[in-house]
Amino acid sequence: MASFDNTYSRFIALAKIVLPLAALALLSTLFLFSRDVDPTRSIPYSNVDVEQLVREQRVNAPHYSGVTSDGTAISVSAESAIPELGNPERASATAMTARLDFANGGHTDIQSASGQIDTGAGNAVLDGGVIIDTSDGYHITTNKLTTALDQTSVVTDSTINATGPLGTLTAGQMELNQTNGENGGYLLVFKQGVKLVYDPAEQGELE
Repeated sequence: MASFDNTYSRFIALAKIVLPLAALALLSTLFLFSRDVDPTRSIPYSNVDVEQLVREQRVNAPHYSGVTSDGTAISVSAESAIPELGNPERASATAMTARLDFANGGHTDIQSASGQIDTGAGNAVLDGGVIIDTSDGYHITTNKLTTALDQTSVVTDSTINATGPLGTLTAGQMELNQTNGENGGYLLVFKQGVKLVYDPAEQGELE
């Protein structure tokens, strides 16, 4: 029994010396073989352009709706929009659509590849290829137009091509405004070099 106690005591004493030395050796190995850390190197996910993130605060599926002073319900929506820096009331948008529901029961649908909406200025600009369809049978294409948000007013800023009740036509500009008559109607006007190809078949179908 005494022999066992002596052996155990010697083992404990030896362990107290060997184990700390072994631990020290392991730590030394780690420091010798570890790579130097370069504080100037950025971590992979730190390469973020903060200013770009601020510039591109993209809003998905934005929607604006309201009623004009003359009673037209107007709605404008887009696939996405990016607010303008320094002017949160203005935004650039993609895949825009607009609908005007007139007080007399008619309507006009507009769609474009891109555009801008400015609630401060009270208008929306649709460009990049615009398609207009009216409830009275006109299908119109143009490059750019401006529609007011506070009154019924749609004005194209480029040449238009249209098919409608009278046939096909081209014109330098198109305007859609409220008339001043007592019935509160709306007038679609083509101007600036209008060329009309009259199609009596279209007129006959309407009659």
